[in-house]
Amino acid sequence: MSFKDVIDRFALVSGLEQEEISKWVFIIVDCIKYFESVLGSKKLSCSESKRLSHACAVYAYYKYSLYNIADTSSKFKAGDIEISKSESISDKAHTMWQQEKHEISHIVDFDDFHFMRVSA
Repeated sequence: MSFKDVIDRFALVSGLEQEEISKWVFIIVDCIKYFESVLGSKKLSCSESKRLSHACAVYAYYKYSLYNIADTSSKFKAGDIEISKSESISDKAHTMWQQEKHEISHIVDFDDFHFMRVSA
């Protein structure tokens, strides 16, 4: 998975400028490492690698939205005018991540959970 590819796709998904993205690079790097750890040593085709890069960018955007405190207000009223948001950035990002996770489930399964016996 290419760092540059994930950054480019993160910019596309988030709509953020490069200057703002540079503040959040550590999240993107952590997400890439997470994807690589879940993937293990599995060999990917070029199209699968591109697909995972996009999913990783969406996951990084979801993580960014959870950390971004600018998304806290949902209602604002000034006199007779009231403005409210119907869905927060983190809700949209979560929906995007769930869709991406479903679409890459044939490549890697993030919901895989097993109980295993541990020997002493």
